[in-house]
Amino acid sequence: MAEGAEKKGGGKKLLIFLLLGLVLLVGAGVAAYFLLFSRSAPPPEETQKEAQAPKSQIGPFLQLDPFVVNLSDPTGRRYLRVKIALELKDDQALSEANNRIPQINDAIIMVLSSKTVEEVLAPEGKSELRFEIMNKLNQLLGPGKVRGVYFTQFVVQ
Repeated sequence: MAEGAEKKGGGKKLLIFLLLGLVLLVGAGVAAYFLLFSRSAPPPEETQKEAQAPKSQIGPFLQLDPFVVNLSDPTGRRYLRVKIALELKDDQALSEANNRIPQINDAIIMVLSSKTVEEVLAPEGKSELRFEIMNKLNQLLGPGKVRGVYFTQFVVQ
């Protein structure tokens, strides 16, 4: 009988140690969460500076003539008609682009005619096409001169 009473006392101690360890583990986890993931609110001066920071300004636009190109299709019967507007960095980039319209047109035609119907019809394909044209024109005009490529008309037949 003395052995049975001794076992119950040992079981209670083990239970207390387990509960104590669990509480400490949970407490350490909560403390770690608040230390690592909580952000304090910025001082009022910083929020005012952020509010007063100038928004990125829209650069000048260059509206290009419409492009009509055959798509990369084995039958050769599919074509793309697209109008493109380019957003440029500044007025100096605009004047440089105006002087190099034939080169810009050639670069865009080469990119457009290399695409298949499936590539240009998919929404992500249009985004990739826009990105590819912008990269090609930035290689031609200089890094960062073309900020954006916008399709103002897009017809596939």
